[in-house]
Amino acid sequence: MNERASPPDARPAAAESDSADEASPPAGMVLVPAGPFLFSRRKVEVPLGAFWIDLHPVTNGDYEAFVAEFRLQPPLHWPPGGLTNAERDLPLVRVTYAEAERYATLTGKALPTPAQFEKAARGTDGRKYPWGDEVRGRAANTREAGIGRLTPVDAFPQGASPYGCLDMAGNVLHWTRGVYDEARGTRVVMGSSFRRFLGACSWYYEEDPEVRHDDLGFRCVWTPPKDESPA
Repeated sequence: MNERASPPDARPAAAESDSADEASPPAGMVLVPAGPFLFSRRKVEVPLGAFWIDLHPVTNGDYEAFVAEFRLQPPLHWPPGGLTNAERDLPLVRVTYAEAERYATLTGKALPTPAQFEKAARGTDGRKYPWGDEVRGRAANTREAGIGRLTPVDAFPQGASPYGCLDMAGNVLHWTRGVYDEARGTRVVMGSSFRRFLGACSWYYEEDPEVRHDDLGFRCVWTPPKDESPA
């Protein structure tokens, strides 16, 4: 997995709407209002439209309900007897980019752009981590914490972003819909995980879309359909 301190393309995707708060988002999402923010390690001020983002990564429980609703096969690594309640609270991992995108599409959402993920993680003031500029103990499930495994998505409330998003800098890395290298077909991955050291919100990584890592998951964003936006 290659990494960069700045995205391959510093141009955030155009916003679908500047008034996402005027429609009803799916449950479990939080509004990131429209407006500029300091993007990438260079802290370039860029505009970004309003969007809603999942408060936490998609969990095994979320995916279990999705599989049942759409009559899909459960992941092969799940236990044959079904998930325990504790396992349902863990983030879904070992999912390819295409599988993450399928979940997002069928649930009426999308994977975040790198700019959307970064703004949701660090807010508008250019802070290094979701909680500020200083390394803080027990703020994220990263290698420094010494846990060495996945934790429930609500286990680190002290590491919440300015919008209340959890696990933006630990527990699992996240697929985004950003393209890292068009020729190689690789994708932009963001965040950090229990296997990695804490990284700044502006760091981006390259990943093959077919991999199934045990520390790579995703979350979704939502914007209202254009015909639901106010005139």
